[in-house]
Amino acid sequence: MMTVYRKPPQSFPAGSAFFRLPGALLMVLDENWSIQMMSESWREVLGRGQEELRWRPFIEVVHELDREDVIDRLCRIGEELSTVRFSCRCRKADGTYVGLAWGVSLDPDHMLFYAAAHETGVNLSEQEARLPEVFVDGLTGLPNRGLFLDRVTHAMQRAQRNKQMRFAVIHCGVDRFSVINHSLGNRIGDLLLIEIANLLRRSTRPTDMVARLGGDEFGILLEDIKDATSPVRVIKRLQENCVLPFRLHEHEVFASMSAGMTLGSAQYEHADLMLRDANMAMTRAKAQGGGGYAMFDRGMHEEALRRLDLELDLRRALERQQFEAYYQPIVRLRDMRLVGFEALVRWNHPERGLISPAEFIPLAEESGLIVQIGRWMLEQACAQMRRWQRAFPRRPALTVSVNLSARQLMHPDLLPDIRRTLRESGLSPRHLKLEITESAMMEDAERAIELLEALKRTRLKLMLDDFGTGYSSLSYLHRLPIDTVKVDRSFIMHVHEKAADRSFVETILELAHKLGREVVCEGVELPAQEALLRRLGAEFAQGYLYSRPVTAAHAEMLIIDDLENPGRLLGKARGASPAQRMDLPERAT
Repeated sequence: MMTVYRKPPQSFPAGSAFFRLPGALLMVLDENWSIQMMSESWREVLGRGQEELRWRPFIEVVHELDREDVIDRLCRIGEELSTVRFSCRCRKADGTYVGLAWGVSLDPDHMLFYAAAHETGVNLSEQEARLPEVFVDGLTGLPNRGLFLDRVTHAMQRAQRNKQMRFAVIHCGVDRFSVINHSLGNRIGDLLLIEIANLLRRSTRPTDMVARLGGDEFGILLEDIKDATSPVRVIKRLQENCVLPFRLHEHEVFASMSAGMTLGSAQYEHADLMLRDANMAMTRAKAQGGGGYAMFDRGMHEEALRRLDLELDLRRALERQQFEAYYQPIVRLRDMRLVGFEALVRWNHPERGLISPAEFIPLAEESGLIVQIGRWMLEQACAQMRRWQRAFPRRPALTVSVNLSARQLMHPDLLPDIRRTLRESGLSPRHLKLEITESAMMEDAERAIELLEALKRTRLKLMLDDFGTGYSSLSYLHRLPIDTVKVDRSFIMHVHEKAADRSFVETILELAHKLGREVVCEGVELPAQEALLRRLGAEFAQGYLYSRPVTAAHAEMLIIDDLENPGRLLGKARGASPAQRMDLPERAT
């Protein structure tokens, strides 16, 4: 097929097609995407200059396997977007290909396209380039995981030959990226990843390698470093550069990064093991609240192996009936009557004994087992409350509260499971309360609100748990279809002795009451706390002052005690010290 090249337009004199911007890879394309002007740096990258490329269609420079995607991106300019970003492989004079990341904008007044590019550090042979996206990430133009591991392997081989050569691997990820994606959409999420990729490039040396490992995670290979402080300095520079907001079209997005690092050593025989350990360190940094960093140590690996063993045991625990439902009473402060229980799961491990919920609940969340455990807890709690109602017909108003995790809240079978459980147990919806934490709500706030409204239509009660510990409490409180707010125990712990905590609790109570919500205060351990909360107008309390979480049999004794001695709940517990009442953790799902 004959290729027709356009003649130079009158607007570009013969000598103007080659502009001198050292290091800048710039092109100007006309409305037909033909190359009109280009910077001289292109000769160094492609080995081809203006005399060969001017007036040629830009698409001819692109690898044939990438052309369809590039044409699709360029067609979006003007109709959907003013600027598009993409990566592709471009052919060099020697027949090999180089990976390039592009940003192309339209000047509608002159109908010209301004294209800027930068190298991704990827040079491929003709055979390698035949495999689409083998080494280049399609979104950011960075090398991908495969090429990154290849370079780490090369660095390990260099270090074996030269014992003085030091290198490090950094694994970093964007904190709360899923929240940004869910709330603002995948398009904004993609733009953020592109900006993060550019930030990483600017914050590292030309000799360092930056790669996108997948999702919101990136890898950095630092070669020829001085000592162990070098990766720390790089990470701090990255995190400092993340302080300012990213302007993504009409949105301003604040993002932070967590990072883990590991140093090259003779103990590593494979690159993927080094990257694995850096990932473990990053996970530790994220668990500490995000925006920080951690250096890998052997303890992290041993902990990961322990967690793996625990996860295997956790998967068998349900079928082997190792879980047990415990119940902690909730007291009405006005008359000190028992009004209900919070159902809490406990795991009786056959070898390790009673395992703390703080240890296995996060593991159940990560593995997805929390959905099965939560379903089992719901069934147990509803069935048990119905048995108590039959046994004590004088106390039909008791309620049971069951916690919902973020995974459960977003599970498509949640509503059918709740309806089925209520139907099978015979428990009325008005005797069931569901507790949702703020953090679970904020995973996808809009979708969560829709689900809560659907749950409300079943006539059960909704509680916002751990109030005050989230990051969008007040902004969402008026929109949530909840009945009760539970104040986190961290604010109750010193409410009787710290003015700041007292003011915070007062503010919550005032706000909740204005919105028509009741308040439960968790973690009440001292009579002084109880007396103050009663004066402040709190309706309900829960904590070791009344009882620790107990088995169903012990909870039944509390019901009997409340029937026989109204308003004198657990007099024996009141005389015990906090240490005696705290032999079991209070919080669990």
